[in-house]
Amino acid sequence: MKLLPAILIYYSAVCFAGGAGLNPKITAKIYSGINYLYNLDFDAAEKIFTETADAASNHPIGCVYLGMTSIGRTLTEGETSANTARFHAYTETAVARALSSRSAIKRPWDLYYSGAAFLLKSYSEGKKQNYIESLKWLKRGVALINRCEQMEATRADAKMLIGAYQYFGARLPWYFKFFSSLLIEPVDGARGKENLEFAAAHARFNKTEAEILLAVAYSWDEQTGAAYELARNLKETHPENYCFGILEQEILLKQRKYASALACATNQLYKIEFDKRSGAGNLIANQYYLLGLIYSRARKYNASLKNFALAYTLAKNKPYLKGWAILRQGTVYDLKKERGRARDCYAVLKMIDHKSDLLKAYGRKFSEKPYRGEPLE
Repeated sequence: MKLLPAILIYYSAVCFAGGAGLNPKITAKIYSGINYLYNLDFDAAEKIFTETADAASNHPIGCVYLGMTSIGRTLTEGETSANTARFHAYTETAVARALSSRSAIKRPWDLYYSGAAFLLKSYSEGKKQNYIESLKWLKRGVALINRCEQMEATRADAKMLIGAYQYFGARLPWYFKFFSSLLIEPVDGARGKENLEFAAAHARFNKTEAEILLAVAYSWDEQTGAAYELARNLKETHPENYCFGILEQEILLKQRKYASALACATNQLYKIEFDKRSGAGNLIANQYYLLGLIYSRARKYNASLKNFALAYTLAKNKPYLKGWAILRQGTVYDLKKERGRARDCYAVLKMIDHKSDLLKAYGRKFSEKPYRGEPLE
């Protein structure tokens, strides 16, 4: 239940200020801030969006982007108390502004940003484990975005968010699909992908975001050729954002193109190691983890163990990544028939506060019975 709003918000990069009834200078600032956000320069993005929030004090747009910047920091730096506090504060202000500007909500982009603020609120409540409140705000956000889908100006961009809700919602557990059908609207994976395709082709401002989501959807549906083309184009368009390189490597892994994946990964690791930006450097643990996966799939187990160990060590404030890194070390030791070391890794996994039921289940399973190469989610 916590996953969906995160997908909806972070990978949406919401939208552009044009047509929201804002001053052209504010529009230019939003453009600049989004570029910094794409380039993982969160300090510069936060400065610009703070200025935007101050200049448009009766509009949610600046605080929506500040909330997104906090999510971006968390996904790259890991979850810290400072990032969490900032995110919740920005979200509360964005929602308050959206609610106070209801008289202007009939304008398409005002409506869109209000919907985005409500989706942020849904994610915020989910982070606090207030799941009923999260669903309520998700319902309100989706309702506003549905209205945007009926307006010419915002139709294609709204389809990106609605498509995300439908496609990724359909991949969530049965209880989410049940409650979404009762409280919001039914999820539909095929329809969701069609909406994402429409947005990728026609969106005025969210083309990139639709392509990101569509690349993930194609990869999950084994349409790896189409997924790879999108990922490669994204990396070429935004070479300073290493997340797109990681996405490309994951797709190459699914295609079993291990040599190509290794070449991409080692080249990107070199760039990250010499990149002075904190937002970029914080992805080094993620890159080592991908290298560990690549070597593992290629059956180069010693190299795999080295990279998983580095990922585990460097995954500061990333307990989920830390958990996967130590789990993967255990599975590699099992493949090497070193059962004692494998069980040591599974024991360490129990001590990590990763908050993942799946990791707990894998840890229990492989503590009792050795890993034999079965696919892991």
